[in-house]
Amino acid sequence: MTEATAVAETEDGVELTVDDAVEMAVELMRKKQLKGAAEILESVLEIEPARADALNYLGVVRFHLDGPRKSVEILNRAAEIAPAHAGIRNNLGNAYVELGDTDAAVAAYDRAIELDPNLADPYANLAAIVKYAGNDGFAEKLLRKAIDINPEFGVAHQNLAAILLDTGRAREAIDYFWKATVHLPDKGVPAHFLALAYWFAGLKDLAIDFVKKWADANPNDPQAQHMRASMTGENVPDRASDVYVRKLFDQFASSFDAKLDSLEYRAPELVGDALSVAVGRDTTGLIILDAGCGTGKCAKYFKPHAARLVGVDLSGGMLKNANKLGLYDYLERGELTEYLLANTAIYDAVASADTLCYFGRLEEFCAAAASSLRPGGALVFTVEALDNAEDEFRLAVNGRYSHSENYVRKCLEDVGFDVVSVGREKLRSENAEPVIGLVVTARRPA
Repeated sequence: MTEATAVAETEDGVELTVDDAVEMAVELMRKKQLKGAAEILESVLEIEPARADALNYLGVVRFHLDGPRKSVEILNRAAEIAPAHAGIRNNLGNAYVELGDTDAAVAAYDRAIELDPNLADPYANLAAIVKYAGNDGFAEKLLRKAIDINPEFGVAHQNLAAILLDTGRAREAIDYFWKATVHLPDKGVPAHFLALAYWFAGLKDLAIDFVKKWADANPNDPQAQHMRASMTGENVPDRASDVYVRKLFDQFASSFDAKLDSLEYRAPELVGDALSVAVGRDTTGLIILDAGCGTGKCAKYFKPHAARLVGVDLSGGMLKNANKLGLYDYLERGELTEYLLANTAIYDAVASADTLCYFGRLEEFCAAAASSLRPGGALVFTVEALDNAEDEFRLAVNGRYSHSENYVRKCLEDVGFDVVSVGREKLRSENAEPVIGLVVTARRPA
């Protein structure tokens, strides 16, 4: 056996050629056995250093094992060897996205499309960037092109359905969600998307029937149980369970910022402005808690006032993204109310944007916030507005709670807060409709 034609021998003594080795590595990649695939590909490249397909596969493997920076290095080598290979450019674009280099990612996807206009993947990947930039119309065109090229492209069907649902075309979204379910390898379309599409298409009986069957089939799935309560109004909990919230935000941590930016999300800016007014725009040196900090979208508004900025959140995935900003002095994973109760009379300000929409009853939160603030400290937060004054709060079909102004004021005043202001503002858009919220500022008496 010669080194030029073979990598090794199998246990039965059968000669394993370089081509065999690459095929074996690809099979291991399909089985998620990435370390084994990497070892084989690196052996191949010791024999044939300029083998572009092996470099391409190794770049994908190293993306998952070591992160995007190593992947970019390998894929650029592959692109130099095979400059006309569209798939390499597409993979390179994916790595640049994870590095945060949007311009380089767009250039790589554009080049992939130029090299092979009949490759569906770069159209769908470019659509994600375009949607992040707020251009739903162009993103939709790119996704439809990807589906024209590959009618079995499950991810493109799912992403197009999400755009259709977000832009008020729920009936059309239903069709694409079902196509995605058929064509995704793991049949992995989130069931709650389908339930919401039925609901907003005016097919409420179908939505309720769908979500009941989903919940009955998955009694231990917190998302299924929470959505059943939200759509049927039966057994509505006082707040979303920790398991539900953690699972929801861990699942969407990687796409969370892009999703919110596409919905004209204003809650962080509104809370930031309200905090600046409450503490004084020129005030610095405060100890501030970002309560339910998520990916850290409020940090840039809070940091100018803070000697110490702390963030707490249930989702480890969200905290990982928040940590990348480098703006927090301390981050902790934990339940918000428990954290406040465990840290008494520490903070000059507690601020929370779009977190209490997962709380129904607010009494415990308000008491905990009061205990965590120093005398004279400020509490600033948003809730979604409930205009029916007869109800204290309500669980909506999207799984979030809305609150009446009278109830919010009562919860704060009952634990000793002075309510400074309650403003009505558009927090974001949803299903092409504005979501109106209350921006609340309260103060613990000095």
